[in-house]
Amino acid sequence: MLLAVAGMVGVGKSTLTRALAARFGLQLALESVDDDNPWLERFYGEGEESRRAWGLQLQLHFLATRFAAMRQMRAQGGSWILDRTWYEDAEIFARGLHEQRLLDDASYDLYTRLYRELLYSPAARPPRLLIYLHAPLETILERIARRGREKERDTEVGYWRALHERYQRWAATFRHCPMLSIDVRDYDLLADPQAVEEVAARVRERIEPQLPQTELFPPVTRRSRSRA
Repeated sequence: MLLAVAGMVGVGKSTLTRALAARFGLQLALESVDDDNPWLERFYGEGEESRRAWGLQLQLHFLATRFAAMRQMRAQGGSWILDRTWYEDAEIFARGLHEQRLLDDASYDLYTRLYRELLYSPAARPPRLLIYLHAPLETILERIARRGREKERDTEVGYWRALHERYQRWAATFRHCPMLSIDVRDYDLLADPQAVEEVAARVRERIEPQLPQTELFPPVTRRSRSRA
């Protein structure tokens, strides 16, 4: 079984991915965003010019690490959970750079040719469930300001606004696999441990027959978010 967690920076993808991996006994495939990614800080470095200079390298890095993760998952077998998907890489980030003219036609054509090869790979099976974390832009900006990396906090609001709009369009037309949509205003995954249990209960409802036998905890009834 393969699960995936999708969403913008600041919504709590990595937190939820790690929590569900531990909760359900899944193997973990995290996004390459730390010391093993030499392009991310350069990409966010000096605004639009940095994104134009380093966008292709960053997207090819993510594509290469997806290939490596998929090969590992296929070789090891078992049940896995992904922190972000190759669908987002291509259909939101690379496409967005091209739409903003930060990635020229030839570079984008090269990227999309490689992406299509990835989709035809035997290891590129769609996830059993995509867990899509989302929130209004204001909520995401507030979380980036409090919890984001330094370069993310320094990035102009216009970049996040455009990315947020692309995510909304993408989620509305996503058809690769079933999607569970989670409004993160309902769940503070960092501050409230109970929130993870509630999200896990919703995931369990969708995939119960395929959960590994190491998942031993009782279900949790989801609470409703009150609105003022």
